[in-house]
Amino acid sequence: PHMPPKGQLSEGEIAKVGDWVSHFTHPEEAGSGTGESQVLQTLPAELSPESAIDTLLQRSWQKQQISPAATIDDGAFLRRITLDLLGRIPTRDERTSFLENANSNKRILLIDNLLASKAHARHFAEIFNAALLGRAQEIGKSRADREKHFLPYLRWAFETNRPWNRVGHDFIVARPQSPQEQGASWFLYEQGNDPGKMANATATALFGKQLQCAQCHDHPVAPEIEQRHYWGMVAFFDRTRNVTTSQGPGLGERAAGGYNKFANLEGESSESELVFLTGQTVQEPGGRRDKDHPEHYNVAPPADWINPPKPKKKGEKPKITTNVETAPSPKFSRRGELARLAIEANPAFPRALVNRLWAILMGRGIVHPVDKMNSAHPPSHPELLDWLARDFAANGFDVRRMCRAILNSRAYSLSTIHPDKVPPLPESFARGLDKPLPAEALYRSILVALGGAVKEDGTVEHESNYRGAFVSTYPDIFAEVFSPSVQQAMFAANGDVLDSILKTEELPLPLQLDGNPDNREVTEELFLAVLGRAPDPKELARTTSYLQNRTDRRAPAIRQILWALFNSAEFRMNH
Repeated sequence: PHMPPKGQLSEGEIAKVGDWVSHFTHPEEAGSGTGESQVLQTLPAELSPESAIDTLLQRSWQKQQISPAATIDDGAFLRRITLDLLGRIPTRDERTSFLENANSNKRILLIDNLLASKAHARHFAEIFNAALLGRAQEIGKSRADREKHFLPYLRWAFETNRPWNRVGHDFIVARPQSPQEQGASWFLYEQGNDPGKMANATATALFGKQLQCAQCHDHPVAPEIEQRHYWGMVAFFDRTRNVTTSQGPGLGERAAGGYNKFANLEGESSESELVFLTGQTVQEPGGRRDKDHPEHYNVAPPADWINPPKPKKKGEKPKITTNVETAPSPKFSRRGELARLAIEANPAFPRALVNRLWAILMGRGIVHPVDKMNSAHPPSHPELLDWLARDFAANGFDVRRMCRAILNSRAYSLSTIHPDKVPPLPESFARGLDKPLPAEALYRSILVALGGAVKEDGTVEHESNYRGAFVSTYPDIFAEVFSPSVQQAMFAANGDVLDSILKTEELPLPLQLDGNPDNREVTEELFLAVLGRAPDPKELARTTSYLQNRTDRRAPAIRQILWALFNSAEFRMNH
């Protein structure tokens, strides 16, 4: 039965809706990501990914009779890409150096330099930490745990440009072969021995799919995600147990048990199988295994894993040893089989990462939202997503190469301002999209504007003092709809945190400008430091007038101007 169980649409009503959908659906534009379209067949065999992006977008614009926006100038490009790759605005020295550089390839060189920097690895580690595991869980104790385990792994992965298929394997299999890989185990460890949470986290992070709607029935709007797929994913994790090893958090795995039944809305019961989202199933060698034995393991578990102690109270689960030298590992690993199905022959795996990178850098995924890659949310440019995903997989799942392609494309450098009275829709990518700064980029940019020193690893002086307040206030990385809350508005406009930052004596800009009696110079310095541009005539006149009328309270007046600039949409958005 369909949802809701009662009060369903009549056959006539369903037919009317079906006719409407059929009338407005264009099958040739709603590709599923499988097969070779005629559009892709016309592309040259040897084509760089940035050329493919430009070619396929240009064809789409021509088909829709859309003209793209103009290309942004060097100053706007520097701000945009520094925010995207380093998570902060450029410093004054960086801006001066880039604008004075006469090299015609300076944008390409800048992209390469930023992608290879430690600061970029740190920023992407922060972005993917929040995107893969969520923002809410990292507030409080979990942040310290992630900083100790998960974030170092992500920084290492991006700094070494670890192939994404290896990262996915690290997350699922969690059998670290080196100290650097150890932190990947935190991805599943944080789910607290809950196989349902493990299944949902893995599907969302690595395949761009939400499964929770298929727990009690087949997915209501994406029928390709069936209830048996949900419980199949759960079954792959049902033998997993959190352990503490000599190297840190780990994931043990039992060699027996893990068989469950699930019921549909009609009350019909089925036994879960090891079935993946593609419909592929795994058969365990030797069939069902309910009793455990040491001979089934490569790394033997503690004795009480084989013969659990009897619980002291009725209904209580037996407590087993979780402190081990090395995580127990069975000869047949369900997680190992999941990794094989999920990474080696699953087109959703490269598509999900390409779509996520596109959303980070372009402001919106080719499939939007990024964690709803299903038939109910078709890609805006199916041929482009198909081409990039296949290229990504064919070239070693190279994350840096894919970022470089997007950043070097024409589309990335388009202005957010379009000359048409009604600008093209965001999903056309015929204009740049305004992107709200995530919490880290916002507080880091404020500190840079005030003169905070930037370190080699990308951190800025004093940032640790304010991180918690910003992260607890601002939203997740991929909000489906950008809608600032009252709490966020009050935090920026009336909160004590920004006031405290402006009064920090170690951040030199306000004190430096306080000693300059030239109001015009002070105004120009303020706009350049915060917005990266000179004030227009109206802004110059109003700001110099404001300073002139407050000669007796000059330092507070400068802080008020900074407060106004930091609260402006121009500063708080990447555009």
